[in-house]
Amino acid sequence: MADFKAAFLHYMDQKEIKYTDVKENTVRVAYSGDNLKSIPIFVFFDKDGNNLIQFACWEIATFNEDKYAAGLLTCNALNSKFRWVKFYLDSDQCVRAVLDAYVDLETVGEECTHIIQTMVGIIDEAYPDLMKALWS
Repeated sequence: MADFKAAFLHYMDQKEIKYTDVKENTVRVAYSGDNLKSIPIFVFFDKDGNNLIQFACWEIATFNEDKYAAGLLTCNALNSKFRWVKFYLDSDQCVRAVLDAYVDLETVGEECTHIIQTMVGIIDEAYPDLMKALWS
């Protein structure tokens, strides 16, 4: 069984990229953006060693009941604008950004790092639109 998480962590250590080993199959990598101070991306590795990895961020914004419709419309607009990341409101009315990807064991570190950086850029670019919907 392939250990994608171990290969990813080895790459992160080699590149001296900071991360938090959250639990058995989860790693947290946080960057900062121009619009959003902290953008933590959680990387979920398959427990069975499959090469499908999920990336998620949920510390973006929370819409209350009065702004729920505006949040949904904004998430739909962001999904139309950005190709790689899917935005939605979860059951707690928090904005989530997710991406699923198949990776190769030989290049998992490079691939995951690139995906994380892509997500961070997209989330940071989307943040002003979310704030506009939240506060208008």
